[in-house]
Amino acid sequence: MAQVTKLLLEFIVRWWGPTYLRRPNNLELKKMMERDAERGFPGCMGSLDCSHWEWHQCPTGMAGAYQSRKGSRVVVVEAVCDEDLWIWHLLVGAPGSLNDINVMNRLPLYLDITAGRWPPRDMPFSINGTTRTLPYYLVDGIYPRYVFLVSPHPMPLTDEAKTFNRLQEAIRNDVERLFGVLTKRFHIALHPGRSRSVKQLILTFKAVCILHNMCVEARRDTFLSRLRHARGNNRGGSAGGEGDGPAGEAAAAAGGDGAQDGESGDGGAAAAGEAAPGGGIGNGGGLPAAADAVADPPSALNAVEQPPAGGMVAVFDA
Repeated sequence: MAQVTKLLLEFIVRWWGPTYLRRPNNLELKKMMERDAERGFPGCMGSLDCSHWEWHQCPTGMAGAYQSRKGSRVVVVEAVCDEDLWIWHLLVGAPGSLNDINVMNRLPLYLDITAGRWPPRDMPFSINGTTRTLPYYLVDGIYPRYVFLVSPHPMPLTDEAKTFNRLQEAIRNDVERLFGVLTKRFHIALHPGRSRSVKQLILTFKAVCILHNMCVEARRDTFLSRLRHARGNNRGGSAGGEGDGPAGEAAAAAGGDGAQDGESGDGGAAAAGEAAPGGGIGNGGGLPAAADAVADPPSALNAVEQPPAGGMVAVFDA
C-alpha cells in the first residue's frame, strides 16, 4: 500500500507539476498585480510566509537540525499565493531550526530576484506619484526591509501608519488562509509527516499543493472576490474578461487595466459602489510612507542582459 501511494504521488508531481506548480507568466502576473492594485497595493504580486509541518518519523541523527523552538521536529514550508489561494511558489524541506529569514536567504526565488532574473521589469506601477518597476511581496514583520518585501510598520504611531498596517495585514492574510485550507482539505497535511526521508516529505507536499491548485482552478469562478471584480469591471465599462487560468488557459487580451492607468485606484469594492477597504489606496493615492521602501533596487540588483523568467518552471525542492 505504501508503494502504491508513493507511485501515485510521483505520477501526480511528474505529470501535473509543470502545469500547477510554476511561476506566473507575464500575463498572469499582470492580472495579479491589477487585482492587488484594486485592493490597495499596486505592484503587489502575492503574499509570502512560512509554516511548520511536524515530522513524526524524523531520524534521531537529524533531530537537532529539524527541532523547532517549540521542541518538536518540523520541516519548513514556504509558499507564495494570490487572492484566490493559488500557490505560485513552494519550498518544502528546510530544517525546522531555521527561521523565516534563514529560509528565505537560501530560497531560489530570493536568488533569482537579487540576480535580476525574476520578476520581469516591464510592468511599471505608481505609488505616491512615483513610478516603479520592481514588484513586491507582502510579508510579516520578521522579514528584512528589502525593496521587494513590504512588511507592516514596526511601531505605528500615526493614523496613516495604523491604516497601512491594517490593510497590509488583511491582504497578507491570504497566505495564512492558504495554510489553514491545506490542513483542512488534506488529512495528511494536518497530521505529522510519517515518512522517514525529506525527499518523500517534499514529494507528498508537492502533490498536495498540486491537488489544491486543481481545486482552486475548478472553483475560482464562484469566488466572491472574482464576482466582485467582474461586477466592478462591468459597471466601469470594461470589455475584458478574467481569463488568467494558470493551467495554461488563454487569457483575455484587454480590459480591466484601470489599475495601471490610474482609473481604478479606489479598489474593486469602490467600483461596485462600496467603500474600498483601508481607504482604497490606488495609483498615486495616499499610500503611507512605509510603502516607499518598495523602490527600484540599487545597481547591484539591476541585471544586465538577463531575460525575465516569466512562465519558467521554478525550483520547488529544498
